[in-house]
Amino acid sequence: MRKRMIAALVASAGIFAWPAHFVAQTPAETFDGRPTYKEGKALGYFIWRDGDTWKLRWMTFGAGHKFNGRVVVEGGAIKSFKRIDVDEERKVIRPGHAPTVVRGPRGRVRAVTPGRAPVVAERTLDKIEQEDERTVLWLTNTNDDLDGVDVKITDAATGLRFLLFIDGQPRPMEVEVGRNNVKPGVNPVRVRLK
Repeated sequence: MRKRMIAALVASAGIFAWPAHFVAQTPAETFDGRPTYKEGKALGYFIWRDGDTWKLRWMTFGAGHKFNGRVVVEGGAIKSFKRIDVDEERKVIRPGHAPTVVRGPRGRVRAVTPGRAPVVAERTLDKIEQEDERTVLWLTNTNDDLDGVDVKITDAATGLRFLLFIDGQPRPMEVEVGRNNVKPGVNPVRVRLK
């Protein structure tokens, strides 16, 4: 009995001590080509490589969800990144107008109707930014549109790590990569470049 317990402890310690670079790495070729999806018809993340640019998109069926995560470049740096956001950050819902002055027959002011300020909706909660030379992070509230980021990396990069969360939970089955819509089934999604 005692030998079995020791063997189980040694085996479980070996699993947790396994080097991180051996855990669930996906070859970069798997990410070639855009996955098939229709905007607003899927829930989840879509990742693909287009030349030297890595593209990440997320969307919902129409219900509001919070998407957050980060892309980390291993062994290299980010050359540039571009935010993809269909929503406008600031949208005028109803324009304002100036006050109106009503004058009588002799030119005297008889009444003044007050003006109205414009009604503006702002999306201050959405954030997609470069944290440092190796990391892009985001926190967005998405309800019926497509958001995402395009990241260009240096040639020295040896890998990428995508940490992806929907409503604060890792949802690995909601991640599809490459033209074949492969589901890696792990979070973080690690890409081996070299």
